Amino acid sequence: ARVESKTVIVTENQRDTIPIPTGGAKSQLGSWMSEADFQKAREDRFPGCMAGRTMYVIPFSMGPVNSSLAKFGVQVTDSPYVVASMGIMTRMGTPVLEKLAEGAEFVRCQHSLGRPLPLKAPLVNSWPCNPEKVLISHLPDTRQILSFGSGYGGNSLLGKKCFALRIAPRIAKDEGWLAEH
Repeated sequence: ARVESKTVIVTENQRDTIPIPTGGAKSQLGSWMSEADFQKAREDRFPGCMAGRTMYVIPFSMGPVNSSLAKFGVQVTDSPYVVASMGIMTRMGTPVLEKLAEGAEFVRCQHSLGRPLPLKAPLVNSWPCNPEKVLISHLPDTRQILSFGSGYGGNSLLGKKCFALRIAPRIAKDEGWLAEH
């Protein structure tokens, strides 16, 4: 399921991400993580996380590839489920690679189930994931999305909510258009 408590937006300044309520109340509009805390969390999770697994590279387009409105991404993942699902959810493959070769900007997406092989602990329900260390992080300043430990679609199909809901609005702001999801 979605894990909003483990979904963060990483920016230099908290106020760039979420409103800061007075009186110490927690914002209901998202969770912020500092760049320093994110680097620690990243180093705790990603090194060696795909060991023993196949790493897939997925060039994809949000929208028709030749449209002036298309936005591109490249996702790396260790999940065959993600590869198959991204083929349904996005336009992917050689036409996208051709656009990237022409210099099209793209969002960098990294996903890992967080269960390198050989397994150190048995799988629960035969589904590889790492629920204790789940972290879905969005870096709008650098156009990156990093997702660790979850196989749930909203957390692993990074062109979906992560790109469309959290990164596209920043791209829209920078380019002078409106992102709607």
